[in-house]
Amino acid sequence: MTTEPIATLLARVDDALAARDRLRRRPLGDTVAALAAAGERWRHDAQLVAELPAAARLSPAMIAEILPHVADALDVAVMTKMLEADAGAGAAERPPADGPALVAHVVASNVPALANPAIALGCLAGAAVLVKSGRDDRLSAPAFHRALRDVDPALADTVVAVYWPGGDVAREHALLRRADVVVVTGRARTIDDVTARASRRIVTHGPRVSAAVVGRDADQDEAAAALALDVALYDQRGCLSPHAVYVEREPARFAARLAGALDAVAMRLPAGDAPIDERAAARLDAAEAEWAGTTEVLARPGGTVLYEREVAAVVPTRGHRTVRVHPLTDLAALAALVPAGEIECVGGAGIDPEALAAALRGRGVSRICPLGRMQRPRLSWPRGQRAPLGVLLGRNDGPVLEVEA
Repeated sequence: MTTEPIATLLARVDDALAARDRLRRRPLGDTVAALAAAGERWRHDAQLVAELPAAARLSPAMIAEILPHVADALDVAVMTKMLEADAGAGAAERPPADGPALVAHVVASNVPALANPAIALGCLAGAAVLVKSGRDDRLSAPAFHRALRDVDPALADTVVAVYWPGGDVAREHALLRRADVVVVTGRARTIDDVTARASRRIVTHGPRVSAAVVGRDADQDEAAAALALDVALYDQRGCLSPHAVYVEREPARFAARLAGALDAVAMRLPAGDAPIDERAAARLDAAEAEWAGTTEVLARPGGTVLYEREVAAVVPTRGHRTVRVHPLTDLAALAALVPAGEIECVGGAGIDPEALAAALRGRGVSRICPLGRMQRPRLSWPRGQRAPLGVLLGRNDGPVLEVEA
């Protein structure tokens, strides 16, 4: 994906807006079907499969694991339910209601394929979509656009997939000011820069992490295996990656089981290459824990488990498959250990998620799900406690928390 002249990019946006106008009478069910079919084609794109591991610094086995997860999120039933939640029964049989003409997404680089749900949500909102890829994944968006063109050229014409280096003031000023809604994901500096360029409504998603809880009635072997997969996927880079787990029964024993489970996952899903400074930073977690005196360090080939003998609030690790294990005497105390506005998802085993929902909603958590599914959100996931379609359409549904059975 090359950087195009601003005039060319603006012309492409104009063409996408014109294409959007041509589809205003088309039922949204056609869009749903096209997005699902494109997701299936995208996951088998040979160029994407071959080139994405090096670009995203993930192992080929990891890419093979996550591509189906991303495609599965474009589920016909889920998308139809989202439309009906927004516009009532039969919404998929009707054209889109009035909404933004152009939605622009500036996606982050920490995990690949963030462009896919961005494109899908914009299309479901009835908008033309401009998506700027992150530096480390300039492949997923063009590949999804190719797949969409193969199954529905008219819908593909409403999508513009682009890349420019972050901080390109001229492009950001020219293009983002055309959008009715700008959605930006990234670090604080990225969010500040993009916010300064956008002229209308802006939706921001800053850095977050996730946590987990294992109740006293959980099967600890199953829970450890499921949590190890959640930690390993995407090499623990995303906001849905767990960094801490609270265990009601025999936490020290669970820590040992988790260390073994991380080794097992690493055999199937080895870690990708990482810069030496990132690897060195991750080793600081173990070094600092050893000095603390209250932590047992289980450093293994598959990752590092830090068994904290004392209860403490969630503190993110430096990643690279490093997770803290804390004791927990009472599930009701969990919410107080969740820093407000910093935890995106809580994965659980052996718990009643509904019993925790109200308290966790109050702490800013947007999703509760079973262990093993933390990295596989539905398209309906209310990131940052905002309904994904509602926020594009200017509706305030928050704070929303999704509980997955």
